[in-house]
Amino acid sequence: MLKKSGKRKTAVILAVLMLTGLGIYGMVLFFERMQAEASDSPKKKEIYDAYYVLIEDGHDSTLWNSIYEGARKEGEENCNAYVEYLGKNLTADYTVQDKLRIAIDSGVDGIILNGGSSEETDRLLSEAVGKGIPVVTALDDSAYNLRKCFVGVNNYILGQEYSQLCWELLSENPRDSRVVVLIDSSTTGTGKNTMFWSMRETMDEKIQEAGWEYDIQVQAVSIDSSNAFVTEETIRKLLVTEEDHPDILICLSETDTRRAYEAVVDYIKVGEVRILGYYKSDAILDAIQKKIISSTVVVDGEQLGSFCVQALTEYRETGYVNGYFPIDTYVIDENNVGQYLIP
Repeated sequence: MLKKSGKRKTAVILAVLMLTGLGIYGMVLFFERMQAEASDSPKKKEIYDAYYVLIEDGHDSTLWNSIYEGARKEGEENCNAYVEYLGKNLTADYTVQDKLRIAIDSGVDGIILNGGSSEETDRLLSEAVGKGIPVVTALDDSAYNLRKCFVGVNNYILGQEYSQLCWELLSENPRDSRVVVLIDSSTTGTGKNTMFWSMRETMDEKIQEAGWEYDIQVQAVSIDSSNAFVTEETIRKLLVTEEDHPDILICLSETDTRRAYEAVVDYIKVGEVRILGYYKSDAILDAIQKKIISSTVVVDGEQLGSFCVQALTEYRETGYVNGYFPIDTYVIDENNVGQYLIP
């Protein structure tokens, strides 16, 4: 019996050692693959003056492709800097923290980051800053004490813009109405909340100025945009389950806009629920042309990417940079959508 017990213990120990070895091997493969994705930064530094990486959280891919294109062009044409979209060509879905780790280990010259803030993210950013790697945040302002500059939209002004678009729709058919704004709970920045309160404040002012006699409810509904199923279920409940569906649904991301208009079509609410969207894609433009989406607010992605590279380069060259670079927005609706449709 003692011999059998000893054999069992030996087998367990061997199994644990094998599993540990496999885990270590897997981690080695992971970092080797991510190092390959970082594209051999020492060679880039021989050709370019600087090597920057762009890291995002996997949302709104069309917008981030535009941001990257603007950053790439600015780097190549004006700053002699190579900009890499870190993780884009990998089949696996790596976290923001994974990408930050490989960027730091690769000794990049600057990081363009989107993905909110967390304890682990802040720890990695603190390590990057400690190693002299400047960080610029894009779209969502986070890690306030660590980033050198924020490049994005003024959310207070954005709220006023959505309020104006909303007011125009309400004025077409004056009556008691419900307005719902989808707020992504997976981001930790305060920008979306600022936008919402600005919109409510501006809407209240318009109601008072016009002597509006109808009741307008403006409500924020929390969603997790990183979870497609949960977001789609939340929108479904708004449109179908609740007794009083929203008259106007405001979306603050490209993916949420797409999910909203698909739901409006699926549940036969076209015309009953008006959608104000965010950014542009072929599908969103097509939906505007078909009058499924009333209008969409578009961030100038290429300008944003260009400003991120300018901010990193200015900081590296002078040690100083403005803390905020504002980005332009414009509105696409049925009146001008033809200008943006591909023939």
